[in-house]
Amino acid sequence: MGPVPPGNTVRKKQAADQPQWKPEFMGEVNMHVFEDWCGGSVDHLKKNELFPLLPHTRTTIKKLAVHPRRSNYGLRIFGYIHPSVSGEYIFAIASDKNSEFWLSDDESIKNIKLLAYLGKTGTEWTAPGEFEKFASQLSQPVRLAEDKRYFFEIIYKQSKGMDHMEAAWRLNNDSCSFEIISANHLSLYADETFLLSGNTDHIPLTAANKITGSDVSEVDMIKEDPRDLIFKIPLVKESDLQGVFPECNYKPLYLFDNPTIERYDGINYVRYSSVYPNDHTRLSDDDIGAQLCFYKKDETYTESGGFVSYLDLEDKRQREKGIEPETPVTGRPDLKQILNVRPVDFHSKQNDFVIHTCNRTGNIIMLRKEVMPVVKSFMRRLQSKPDNDLILKRVLNVEKKANSTKGYSRYLLELEMENGQGQNVLISKYFYATSQKTNEKLPALCSPKDFSWNPEAKVSVIMAVKNQGRWVKHFIKEMENIYRATGDKNFDVIIVDFSSIDINVEEELKKADLPSYKFKRLHRNFGRSPGLQAAIELIEDDNSILFLCDLHLHFPVSIIDSVRKHCVPGKMVFAPVLMRLNCGATMQDPKGFWETQGYGLVGIYKTDIDRIGGMNTKEFTDKWGGEDWELLDRIVLHKLEVERLSIRNFLHFFHSKQGMWNTA
Repeated sequence: MGPVPPGNTVRKKQAADQPQWKPEFMGEVNMHVFEDWCGGSVDHLKKNELFPLLPHTRTTIKKLAVHPRRSNYGLRIFGYIHPSVSGEYIFAIASDKNSEFWLSDDESIKNIKLLAYLGKTGTEWTAPGEFEKFASQLSQPVRLAEDKRYFFEIIYKQSKGMDHMEAAWRLNNDSCSFEIISANHLSLYADETFLLSGNTDHIPLTAANKITGSDVSEVDMIKEDPRDLIFKIPLVKESDLQGVFPECNYKPLYLFDNPTIERYDGINYVRYSSVYPNDHTRLSDDDIGAQLCFYKKDETYTESGGFVSYLDLEDKRQREKGIEPETPVTGRPDLKQILNVRPVDFHSKQNDFVIHTCNRTGNIIMLRKEVMPVVKSFMRRLQSKPDNDLILKRVLNVEKKANSTKGYSRYLLELEMENGQGQNVLISKYFYATSQKTNEKLPALCSPKDFSWNPEAKVSVIMAVKNQGRWVKHFIKEMENIYRATGDKNFDVIIVDFSSIDINVEEELKKADLPSYKFKRLHRNFGRSPGLQAAIELIEDDNSILFLCDLHLHFPVSIIDSVRKHCVPGKMVFAPVLMRLNCGATMQDPKGFWETQGYGLVGIYKTDIDRIGGMNTKEFTDKWGGEDWELLDRIVLHKLEVERLSIRNFLHFFHSKQGMWNTA
């Protein structure tokens, strides 16, 4: 998908006309609450995926002073200020962690300017009512008229501690002191009393919502990678490859051989593929303790007690030759110690065990010297075809699954080629490489029978929801982004709603920019398995792929393409691994861990899910947790291979369980 753009996807909505002001709006202002979000700076809040359109709570307050007695939340307070006398006013703001006070020079939201603020880093704070600790807390004098109203906005972010925020004003003369701005000087921007969380057109988007800090991230994973947009390259014609590679029988690499399986044991029979080139899914921007787990799985590190064994010290060499290094007069070590090092590729030393035990390692990375012989073998066969006009431009993506006891490996080769007309085309095809060598001492390749992915297969993204309006809205926006980026008409969205009262899901789907959708409403307690099964039963095309999905996610725009490539009917399902973000982490600064234990996201052909019995609706009637592992048990038991890879920029946003599904 290329670099992640600054700002949030919800900000793409254009601000609607301002609601008509009414006299009955007097006495209170709008307050939106964003919960479950760490960090103490205002910019932390502005980077929240749901900010500013999809708050957890929309309410009102009668005075610009709050003490919610919570932690890890943010507030957006907005409305109008009505001066009682004309004159020059000075505004002030105080808070525990950071806050900003914005004011327009009239009632328009377009003319808003930052007048006062407390802190930028999230560590600054004041005591309640302490308006002059920092110079930035006080505004310059601004002239207001008594017969006008002025749009204002306050952004407040709290992490931990005794939360509070107060906004005050005074006339610009020595006899006046600051007073909290109270109800008789305030009015609403809009009446939200009877609006569902899906109704967001009235919410103002202003300059106050924009991030003031730098959005340039140094995290490698979100930087542009050709794989992120690989779906834009047209596929090579099948006729260009026909007869080039010998066919061979499909032979699975990992299958469960027993007729029965222990409950939740399927997770132990899943193997990860390795990739090339480096996709930077290893989370190397996390804390040092988590990073060390990756290195500790290397024998050299564990046997020597650290990194010292990777150093080839010159003093050590001299001692091995019987030469004692010269000791400085001070008796202290030689600051000019000379050393040599051997290049070490830790990626190639990792395996499935490391991924499961160190959930920040990302995908196993292959070395170039391992991949290029396979690519060369492919090109040798291709060039042997008399009418071939394809020229290799670059190796975009190679995936390998190997079983040392089988004597062969499976590769997905994705190569960008140039044809005789100068057009770029994509080869994306599975091959087996055997231990047998060609005359050029390259691995022999063959095309496995009945093991190929269908680029035209319909993909249905299915979801079960209840009273998660803001996240349903976000999910639909994510699906719209995919459709707009890809133009892919061979996917649809299916949502089963357990009678939500906070959003009209069907109406949101009707007005969404999607190729197609299906909807069903159930009148009962929420259950993920029954909900997904109801969605499965809406699908009429047995040759389509189901992508069992979840809320709270950011999807790379290539996800539909990825699901297709890793699903083969009767043979393989796809269980992509996503990254769970820490509290306060964002798409621009993703910190967290790979959810290696979760199997709630599965791509599987309709024929296959029917064959294994669908979702378990008897044991998981109105509960969830464990239904993904139980489904995996039956997938493994029915001799389906499970493809497992960490997917770049596939993110799960942090959230608590407060107010979810059947809970209060």
